[in-house]
Amino acid sequence: MNKKLLMSLLLLVCLSLTACGGNHGTSSSKGGDQLVIAADQDPVGLDPQTVPAASSSRIYSLIYNSLTKINSNFEIEPSLASSWKVSDGGKTITFNLQKGIKFQNGKEFTSDDVKYTFNRILDPKVGAIAKSYFTSIKDIQTPDKNTVVFHLNNPDSAFITNTSSVYTSIISKDVKNLNKEAVGTGPYKLSKIVNGQYVLLKENTDYKLEDKPKIKSIKFNIMKDDEQRLAAIRAGKVDIATLNSDSASLLSKSKNIKIKKYQSMEYSYLGINNDKKPFNNIKVRQALSYVIDRNEIIDTVWKGKAELTGPISPAQKEFAADVKSFPSYTQNLSKAKELLKEAGYPNGFSTVIQTASTYPDMVDTAQVLQQQLKKIGINAKIEQLEWGKYIEVWKSKKMDLMIGRNTSGSDPDRSLRFFFATDGSANVWNYSDNKFDKLVQSALQTTDSNARKNFYQEAQELLVNQDAANLFLASPINYYAVNDRVSHFTPSAAGEAYALLNATLK
Repeated sequence: MNKKLLMSLLLLVCLSLTACGGNHGTSSSKGGDQLVIAADQDPVGLDPQTVPAASSSRIYSLIYNSLTKINSNFEIEPSLASSWKVSDGGKTITFNLQKGIKFQNGKEFTSDDVKYTFNRILDPKVGAIAKSYFTSIKDIQTPDKNTVVFHLNNPDSAFITNTSSVYTSIISKDVKNLNKEAVGTGPYKLSKIVNGQYVLLKENTDYKLEDKPKIKSIKFNIMKDDEQRLAAIRAGKVDIATLNSDSASLLSKSKNIKIKKYQSMEYSYLGINNDKKPFNNIKVRQALSYVIDRNEIIDTVWKGKAELTGPISPAQKEFAADVKSFPSYTQNLSKAKELLKEAGYPNGFSTVIQTASTYPDMVDTAQVLQQQLKKIGINAKIEQLEWGKYIEVWKSKKMDLMIGRNTSGSDPDRSLRFFFATDGSANVWNYSDNKFDKLVQSALQTTDSNARKNFYQEAQELLVNQDAANLFLASPINYYAVNDRVSHFTPSAAGEAYALLNATLK
């Protein structure tokens, strides 16, 4: 019996015994004013403009604010900006800022900080994640300390939505090392980080915005194994834990724990280096798409708790393409072999699939793909990387194939231009197509909603079905296990921070 199976059986026995009359999820070791969350990874840096890792953004999203924010209905709301006005045919956007806001070091928040933040984002030397969000900016003016005016080169239909991104968190120019000094205007302050153990946040008592936290402190306990998080939430050692569908099922009848789920904006993918042989050959990439059985991945990796997806998650119904209609989403081995032969690889080739060692779904996906690729002679070696190294390789643009997960975001501009335009900030795959670039830029600049949808539909067909720039696999349902002492925590695709700020403790 392998170690993983043995651990699962032991946990199941333990859960059964506990459900029959043991600990019902309370713990005297936890303070009544502290929320404890089981986190699956350490943060790998805290600079909100240069560190994209989800393990980091879940922390810094509580420390910083952006100009706007998105609620659970995906509506734009004020944050550091109290209001805004679009004029000059969409080429001028004026933000009126909240008054009386201070950074956590006591410095007053003003329009100068907004200008400094966006200039830093646009500085190519910084390597900011959100740089391609704001290519339309011509200049930024600050007529007074409570007003910021963005003059644009062209209308930008995604501009205001993009100012809600955590990657556009407003920073202070007085802070020199954002990875070590997390000083924002947000609801929580960074209190302590102990690598491999926990991150502690404490309430910012000077916080002035309406979404004032109701919980005094949040502690993220680092628990990389799903089994460890499962045992911790059941024993009452943590209040909230993200779990896979199997673990969520084991807890479904627990009296002291509620399982909360939602269709995520995330999707899993096989990333392909479009600039590296043999993947710079479009027929090779198309062959990969035809050999892959995405439904097997959904059934095996996600236990059926996911949907087929393209670069825009099916949760974003207005813009998501009907990928089931794409021919390349139906496994066709003869077509795949024919394409490989036409590309000059009749006997296949060897390659490497890199994945994050501490995300079981990524490892499982790599293993399923490895077996599927063998059917057309592609021998893929799986290389498991620790989380920090994985992020480093992702940024390097030098991989062969890579398993990952992205979030589509709240606007299709992120899903497409951000990740796949030639100058997209997160285009680590070296994909470049003039037609695609024109489509997503046209979608950005149009003020006609129907035209925008049509541009994005055509862009998705080109990216996914024709060019196979990446292989988009599955958009999973996300699960949270929540102890009964937590109320008003309602996770959604809008993001964890929004749910945490509404949460209370009994």
